[in-house]
Amino acid sequence: MMSKFTWRIENFSKLVAEKLDSLTFVVNENRWRLNLYPKGAQTTNYVYLPLFLCVADSSSLPAKWRIPTKFSISIVNQIDPNKTIKKECEQTFYGLAPSSGWSNFIERRKFHDEVEGYLGEDTCLIEAVVDDSPASSYKDSDSPVAIDPVYIEAQSFLQSLPKAPSTCGSPLFERYAKEIFDKLISYRLDDLADPMNETTMMEFISVLANNISVFSDVQAREIVNLKATFPQTMQEWRDSMSQAKGTGQPSRSLFEETKSVLQDLVKTEEGIKTKLEELHKKETELEAELEAIEGKSQMLKEERGRVPKQMKILCGLVEEMASSIGALDYEVDCAKYLQFEQRLRSNWAAMRHLFA
Repeated sequence: MMSKFTWRIENFSKLVAEKLDSLTFVVNENRWRLNLYPKGAQTTNYVYLPLFLCVADSSSLPAKWRIPTKFSISIVNQIDPNKTIKKECEQTFYGLAPSSGWSNFIERRKFHDEVEGYLGEDTCLIEAVVDDSPASSYKDSDSPVAIDPVYIEAQSFLQSLPKAPSTCGSPLFERYAKEIFDKLISYRLDDLADPMNETTMMEFISVLANNISVFSDVQAREIVNLKATFPQTMQEWRDSMSQAKGTGQPSRSLFEETKSVLQDLVKTEEGIKTKLEELHKKETELEAELEAIEGKSQMLKEERGRVPKQMKILCGLVEEMASSIGALDYEVDCAKYLQFEQRLRSNWAAMRHLFA
C-alpha cells in the first residue's frame, strides 16, 4: 500500500530546534514520521541538511519486528518543479534501525538561497511517499536491512577525513569522534555483526587508534586493544551464536567485556567531570568568603589605627580639665584665706575697742 505525506514548514529561518519531527502519518497500519535537522549535522560540518524517515512507535511493536519498505523523500522546488530533489530507497526497518535516510540530502547554502526555489517566503515543502508491508516478526532472510543513521554518520565522517595519513586533533574531530564512538560502542553485537556495520566500526576504531590523544590514557589502551582484537572477537561472536542456537545459552564475548569496560570508563570520566565542577564551585565560594574576611580584617586595622588618635585627644582634654580644676581650687583657697584674714582683723579691732 502506497501513501503520500506532505510536510509544510513555515518560518524556517526562525527555527531554533536542532531536530524537527513531522506529524505522524499512517501507512498500512504502520505509523511514520519525518526527522529534519534544520541546522545540519556535525558529520558534514553542518554543510548539508539531513532528512530521515523513521518508525514513530517502534517501542510498541512486537519483538524482532521488521517492516520491508520502499520510500522516497522530496524537497519541492517551488519555482521549477523539475528541479525538485527526490531521493528513493528500499530498506527493511527493524528494532535496531528504526530510521533511514540521508545525512547530506541538500546543501544548506543552496536550500536557503531563495533564488534556488526550495525555500519560498521562508516556507519549505517536503513530500514523502511510503510503500510498506505490515510489521511482522523477524525471520532469517537475505533481504536488505535499514542502516541506522549512526552508521551513516560514521561513514560520512570517515569519508570526510584526509586521505593522507595525518592526525585530526581539531576540537571538532575530538568532540564528534567521541560522540560517534559512544553511540557505536553502545550497540549490541547482533547489530555490529552485519558486514557493513562491522566494516564501518573497524575503520572508525582504526581512525581513533591513529588519533589516540583524543581519549584518556586508560581509554586509549582499551581502544588499541579493541583494534587488535575486534576481527577475532566478531568471529568468536558468530561462532558462539551458532553454538547458542543449538543450546539456547548465549555466551559473553571479549568484545562485550571490552565494551562494558569502556562504558564504565565513560561513566567514570563523567563522574570526575561532575566532581571537578563541584570542587570548582566550592573553590569559588571559598574565594568569596576569603575576600569578605580580608575586607573585615582591613576594617579592623583601620579602626585600630584610629584608637591611638582618639586616646591622644582624650588625654589632652583630661589635662586641660585638670589644669582648669587646679586653677579653680587655687582661686577658692585664696578667697577663703581672704575671708579668714578679714574676720581676724574684725575680731582684733573689736577687742582693741573694748580695752581702749
